[in-house]
Amino acid sequence: MRLRTFNYFFKEAFISLIRNRWMSLASIGAVASALIILGSFLLISVNFDHILKDVESQVEITAYLEDTVDSIGITRLNSQISSISGVKEVKFISKEAALEEFKQQVGKDLLEGIDNPLPNSFRIKVDNPQNVASVAGEIQNLKGVEEVKYGKGVVEKLFNIIYWIRLLGLVIMVVFAAVSIFIISNTIRLTVFARRREINIMKYIGATDWFVRWPFLIEGMVLGFIGSAIAIGILAGGYVYLYNIVKLNIPMISLIPMEEFYNYALGFLAIGMFIGAFGSSFSIRRFLHV
Repeated sequence: MRLRTFNYFFKEAFISLIRNRWMSLASIGAVASALIILGSFLLISVNFDHILKDVESQVEITAYLEDTVDSIGITRLNSQISSISGVKEVKFISKEAALEEFKQQVGKDLLEGIDNPLPNSFRIKVDNPQNVASVAGEIQNLKGVEEVKYGKGVVEKLFNIIYWIRLLGLVIMVVFAAVSIFIISNTIRLTVFARRREINIMKYIGATDWFVRWPFLIEGMVLGFIGSAIAIGILAGGYVYLYNIVKLNIPMISLIPMEEFYNYALGFLAIGMFIGAFGSSFSIRRFLHV
């Protein structure tokens, strides 16, 4: 395609946007509204998944050692546990350190004069929380390990709940995306319908389908870009406000940082342009056959 022809397409697209400014504004409004709704749910879904991953990362295994295990045995067990497939981190907790932690939790006065009843232990983190049960089973079979705890039963239920929450979020997001595309496509279709005579005239004088289609594609991409940019601006303002409130008042909840939000914003711009182009391309097809 020659540069001159491409310049013509851009010129025609922008002239059309200005000439049909009310329909263009309606299309931009539809794109922005639909993407604000979709983006809001996407942010909720992404942040919820971020929180779930944080919860998953806190799942760990505690392996309590037999009292007869000496320093050589502790070193051996450390090496054996570290070599188990799926183990990410191994930390030895001496009985003295465990007692100090316990004192901080319940208060030192309650434990005055009591001999240390706590055993030496290892705290183990796995690279995939779903593997915690199998890793715990392997650790339990090691010589010198008296007991292994990881919240058996509770962890499995937690992972099951997380799975269904993620699945539900994905389904709802797909539905919202489909509804957004439907709304935007139909709005752009109205714009194309209002200009059907213009399309018919171009076809009658010998214009090819792509010659007719390109200005509409560019126009749709511009409408999608502007609409998604407006949506991103509104979502960004709302998210900054929410992020600061949560960070200040509920610091234990970890939301995705603003840097990550901006990465999603770039993708959102691309989605808006794609939807605009798709809507225009889909809507113009019926008018190309004259």
